[in-house]
Amino acid sequence: MKYKVSIIGYLAKQKPLFDGQTVKTKQLASVLHSHLSSDDIGELDMQGMRRSPVVFFWNFFKICRNSKNVIILPAYGALLLFPLLCLLFRGSETKLFYDVIGGWLPGYVEKHSYLKFLLKKFDGIWVETTVMKKALEEKGFENLTIVPNFKNLTILNKEDLNKKVSAPIRLCIFSRIMEQKGIDDAVNSVMEVNAEEQMFSLDIYGQIDPSYLEHFTLLQKKFPKYIRYCGCVDASKSTEILREYDALLFPTRFPTEGLPGTLIDGYSAGLPVISARWQSFSDFVDEGKTGIGYAQFDYNELVRTLRVVKENPSMLINMKEMCLEKAREYSADTVSHQILSLIGL
Repeated sequence: MKYKVSIIGYLAKQKPLFDGQTVKTKQLASVLHSHLSSDDIGELDMQGMRRSPVVFFWNFFKICRNSKNVIILPAYGALLLFPLLCLLFRGSETKLFYDVIGGWLPGYVEKHSYLKFLLKKFDGIWVETTVMKKALEEKGFENLTIVPNFKNLTILNKEDLNKKVSAPIRLCIFSRIMEQKGIDDAVNSVMEVNAEEQMFSLDIYGQIDPSYLEHFTLLQKKFPKYIRYCGCVDASKSTEILREYDALLFPTRFPTEGLPGTLIDGYSAGLPVISARWQSFSDFVDEGKTGIGYAQFDYNELVRTLRVVKENPSMLINMKEMCLEKAREYSADTVSHQILSLIGL
């Protein structure tokens, strides 16, 4: 018996994970399970690779050989090996798809040139942004489709929006807690603006990256009362939590973000985003309609942007309904039809 489709990626069945890669993989699995029977779907959790590598790669072989479609969502390092294994192990009629997480692939294949040859043999590469699609097309790729990140979330009704913004303006961060996500910039900028007049509060949600834990622990010691770390929240409950805030703060220092899942969370709760303009910012944020951007890495402009919001908080209220409309573009209902069509189901 062949699976109609199999997924190889971080499904976090052994240990809970809250990073964007895991959330995206689990959302994809959820969509497939909502349209197919469990017997039609194969799953291989990459968490098992280090614990039992022999068992993992034996199961990898079986899934590639016994599936009509295989979708891989490998971690950064695993991409060096997984495309080759997929091509070697696949059955005669197996179709291969690579669902890319983030926007780093063009630079990665430039560094590891043999991946170009391997990935061009895949039946499809699904990228999140027009920037990444164009960059890969310039490298000779033709098997590309833009498939945005998505989440199966309850999108607030317009009647449920909180349309009152008063001091303190409630900001939140909802992402992996690490240096590259601009956590220091967020904390320091809010403290700097509040030193003039306390107009903002900041709550930080997310899993702390191990490499950032020591630094973040020290950073927390200087948090004033209006800044809090609030731990992790299950992805399915994000709308419920975020609806209590006025805006999402996203000071990312990753130039190659794809479509960050945190934007989908925020939009679904009617939250405009105050964000660094990463390379694909304009794909997902309508300036002045669903968010406010500032030059990436420019801390002083972030401070100036917060001051603009401080002087005109009503600008956030005016964006809320448009955020809900934007959220529907990245809903599971919208994107799942595209994915099922791409794999012929």
